[in-house]
Amino acid sequence: MNRRDFIKVLSVGSITALGGLAFGLEFRKSVTLLYKVYLPYKENVRLWLPIPVDTSYQKLESLRFEGNHKKAGIYKDKRFGAKALYAEFSKGEPEKKIIVRFKISFHSRRVSLVERKVNIPKEVKIYLEPSEHIPTSGKVEDIAEKITKGKEGILYKAWSIYEWVVENTYRDPKVKGCGPGDVNSMLEILERGGKIGGKCADQSSIFVALCRTAGIPAREVFGLRVMPAMLSESLSIKKGTKDLTKAQHCRAEFWAGEWIPVDPADVTKIRLKEKLPHGHPRLEFVKRYLFGNWDPHWIAYNWARDFILEPPQKQIPLNFFGYPYAEVEGEPLNWLEPDRFKYKILKL
Repeated sequence: MNRRDFIKVLSVGSITALGGLAFGLEFRKSVTLLYKVYLPYKENVRLWLPIPVDTSYQKLESLRFEGNHKKAGIYKDKRFGAKALYAEFSKGEPEKKIIVRFKISFHSRRVSLVERKVNIPKEVKIYLEPSEHIPTSGKVEDIAEKITKGKEGILYKAWSIYEWVVENTYRDPKVKGCGPGDVNSMLEILERGGKIGGKCADQSSIFVALCRTAGIPAREVFGLRVMPAMLSESLSIKKGTKDLTKAQHCRAEFWAGEWIPVDPADVTKIRLKEKLPHGHPRLEFVKRYLFGNWDPHWIAYNWARDFILEPPQKQIPLNFFGYPYAEVEGEPLNWLEPDRFKYKILKL
């Protein structure tokens, strides 16, 4: 695709139609969620729950909680501002519990994909830095250079990276949760001649790593699917579903004067679930739509990676914060093991 065709493809109008569905500029909703956590331990327990962030496209309207904790409050980490409900529980109680109710309003998100020269603000430059799971040198540098060679401008480079991720990764349903998002491990697979399989945190993370390596600020955004998707029934919860306990989803953003939303993982999910071959017209539409748009069925928690919670956890750093995190006498629990870490997220 040449640059002129690329700009033409990304210059969407006020409404884009697909299969009888229309995606307009305005889509406003609110949801009320109930978070129930039960920890069957008599020891000292510390718990952090991710709380929806306030952004231009969503707002935390209210939050209430109750339980048998000895201490609880809302905190933000010092680096990324990730909001958490933190609770401490004393020894003795056979089961620690906390119930949180919050309401979030959100609306559709669409940006104008117009190339312009920009200076990167200080607060955005941290999203160019490498971390334990997001490298910006070595193999990832070689790949980023090949992908973006001859490409001019942030948008065109980011599109090339996004397209590479979509075409060179696949959704692996055997991966637990959102996946670990470990770019180093994914690149090792690639070096051995394999294709990168994973889930949303994996594909979003490799997009972020390649963007940062190419000089484009980028970050993953961890959150939760709260409604049926508009693009495809295969993406999200079914109509009428109340249990959102396993509905976590990770998206991504890159910075080009403003944060531009992308979702390469949902392209690969639709490709798998609907059994669409590469190059299928519907798949091409989805790929283009999810560069600059997010399907409006999801709320955002935070964009923190490899960081320290507030108050600080014992296991440092924390890979990401899209699930509840807890420590028993300083030992972390696996949030993907329901027998040891019992929680429910319910839509009211």
